[in-house]
Amino acid sequence: MIRKITISLAMTVAASVLCAEPGKKDNIHMFPQAQEGFERHVIEVPALKNENDHKVELLIGKTINVDCNRHVLMGKLEAKSLKGWGYTYLEASNINGMRASTRMACQEPKSDKFVTLAPSEESFRRYNSRSPIVTYVPKGYEVHYRIWSADTEVRQAKQR
Repeated sequence: MIRKITISLAMTVAASVLCAEPGKKDNIHMFPQAQEGFERHVIEVPALKNENDHKVELLIGKTINVDCNRHVLMGKLEAKSLKGWGYTYLEASNINGMRASTRMACQEPKSDKFVTLAPSEESFRRYNSRSPIVTYVPKGYEVHYRIWSADTEVRQAKQR
């Protein structure tokens, strides 16, 4: 009986290794699947020499036909703990409208622009090539990102 269980377990492990992409390990298996009405987006950044000199900025939004004013979506981006794993993931929710942060009289016609959630503390994440940034957003929204880099020159403040 124990031999059958051992063989069965060995075959299961072998099958999972053979079905995996060569050289690629699944580093999101511990994150839950997206709830109904949401989609899971994963950002994996390449390894860098000095990762502490970089940040990842998340831009969560959708393409909307807007005028020349600067527009932002109103909503909430919240970090949540993955219990038992020590990881966090992000969840965008309560996206319920858009406001213009400028009030210019626009002369040109409306155009399609990527309008994002208003920046928050959670929008900037630590650069870490060993751990993915997992974000859950409502269906119809996209997750874009950009990498910010610190200047290599460190300056001293003047004492007054």
